[in-house]
Amino acid sequence: MYCGNHDDVGCTTCMALNHRSCADVQSIPDIVDSKIITTDVDKIHQKLQELEILLGKIMNARQRLIEDLKKSKTKSVMTIKDFRKDMETILEQLEKESIKELEKKFIDEESKLLEEKKKAETELDGLKQAMNDLKKSEGNKAQQFVSMKMSLKSIAETEDVSRSLQTSIDADISFSFDPAILEFLQQLKTFGSVRHDSATALRPLRTTVYSVKRIENLNIRGQNDKETCSVYGSCLTEDGSLLLADNTNNKIKRADVVKMSVTDYCCVPAGPYGVCCTSKTETAVCLNNNTIQFVILGKQMTTTRQIQTNHYCFGIAHKDDKLYITDNYQSLYIHDMTGNVLQTVTQNNAGQSLFSNSRNVAFSYLYDKVFVASCNKGLVIIDGQGNHCQNFTDCELSVASGVCTDHRGNLFVSGFSSNNVIQIGRDGKKLGVVANSSNGLKCPLSLCFDTRQCKLVISQESSNVVKIIHLQ
Repeated sequence: MYCGNHDDVGCTTCMALNHRSCADVQSIPDIVDSKIITTDVDKIHQKLQELEILLGKIMNARQRLIEDLKKSKTKSVMTIKDFRKDMETILEQLEKESIKELEKKFIDEESKLLEEKKKAETELDGLKQAMNDLKKSEGNKAQQFVSMKMSLKSIAETEDVSRSLQTSIDADISFSFDPAILEFLQQLKTFGSVRHDSATALRPLRTTVYSVKRIENLNIRGQNDKETCSVYGSCLTEDGSLLLADNTNNKIKRADVVKMSVTDYCCVPAGPYGVCCTSKTETAVCLNNNTIQFVILGKQMTTTRQIQTNHYCFGIAHKDDKLYITDNYQSLYIHDMTGNVLQTVTQNNAGQSLFSNSRNVAFSYLYDKVFVASCNKGLVIIDGQGNHCQNFTDCELSVASGVCTDHRGNLFVSGFSSNNVIQIGRDGKKLGVVANSSNGLKCPLSLCFDTRQCKLVISQESSNVVKIIHLQ
């Protein structure tokens, strides 16, 4: 039975109230035809399919996140081991310095003892000579008298030296360790803390174009810079510091985007182009002499090892222990961390050149995609295996130079000649222009996005100013 009052089959409420004779109670066969006619079966079916597709996407997205989580775990384990190695390096240095200090003390004390031993030997030789002279003078009164006088003088001198040398000396050196070091280590349970950083946490996808909240100008010119700055590459470190590859001054500069100041710099042996972080404490830099220069991000940045390549190096990005390097020509090279070329990407499936002046590189944090800004071919999109997916071009984008992601499904690509930055949605379509010449933008070279503070960082050609654009 079907109750029209309660939209239920075999309504227990009506049965309990003895409503069997209610005029609204009808048999199911009597209403099936009318209900089927009024129900849009196709719409329901379509809705079910849409939900099925949505859940499939959610499952795939979560699976990718699980894979990323596993990778991040492996990377974190390596970070712990690397930190242990760093500690061992520091401990080795402390050990060397401690032994060096001990050796210095030993040499000082040994020198004193050798000097005193030499004095005793000299005095002993003098006594022996005096005894020998006295013995030879026997039978010669005059000679004996002189020898006696000389012997008495030698005895007096030797007694003085003996008294000074008889001072009690403890021929022993020891080392006392600093108990504060052990006490500090004993208080620790781990090397640090495990966290799910809010900067890398799963964020809701953004589907609308950003708008400019305010703009700040970061002056990056140093007192000893000889040339006007030109920053072709930039990136943000794990702690939020901004790294800038100043090509004309052969420097990697580190800046604080909160205090709006350059904090320090490191000189490199040739003009730098691209820069990317390879770990929390290391960055890799493309130099214009076909070299990848690694820099340690300590309190003071210092250069370390180099990789010599057989191709030009311009843009650079790091992912899964691989370096993705463009050559500002027609190729993207994928290297391992020791410099071996794993893959060279140059053509699409049709055998046509993919790039024209391949510049900066970025990755999708939601999908397995690589994005390369290619001056005359727009934004070239390839998958993780190097297969061409699509190109983004637009009438408002001229000479693509920089690219970065907001970690929320959007890309930013800068136009060097169009003096603007365009936002692209996760569907690969333009959402709008984020910044342009009206915001003071001129010849943008590189982009990076600060997820913590929602800031877009834009470097410019032949400019001592880096644009810090606060978005909302």
